[in-house]
Amino acid sequence: MANHSQSADTPTPESPAPLPGAAADPPGWRCAVELPSERGASRLVMEDLLEQLGLHGWSPSDIFAIHLAVEEAIVNAILHGNKLDAKKVVRVSCLVSRDLARIEVADEGPGFDPAAVPDCRLDERLDAPNGRGVMLMRTFMTRIEHNDRGNRVLLEKRRSPEEG
Repeated sequence: MANHSQSADTPTPESPAPLPGAAADPPGWRCAVELPSERGASRLVMEDLLEQLGLHGWSPSDIFAIHLAVEEAIVNAILHGNKLDAKKVVRVSCLVSRDLARIEVADEGPGFDPAAVPDCRLDERLDAPNGRGVMLMRTFMTRIEHNDRGNRVLLEKRRSPEEG
């Protein structure tokens, strides 16, 4: 079972330290969860995250984009980072406000070099089974940043001013 911590406006002690360059957090919904390294574990956080995006007025297309990117990050952490090791967890921390959705996903694996992931859109890579998740995250989010080790990713989506 997931270990949950939620708050309306206060940071959670379980949240990992922000990656360099993260701005001060606006008021909003926060959640910190430890997920087991098993298939389908993302469901333990996704329902709450999607509900909060709706409550904070995010558009259906933005909710779809965030859902897809976060799902990919969690699945990558479970499968590629922790390699389905039941002794390891995936830590997910979320912040949702009217103008910002920030999700951090960290695994306990050795990490990877995101710059070394080949472009899955190249003709010779079209049938390759990997690399699409990273591309989707880069496409759908305003900002994606990995820590130096490559076992934690920060995903941010900012609402454009004209959507306000």
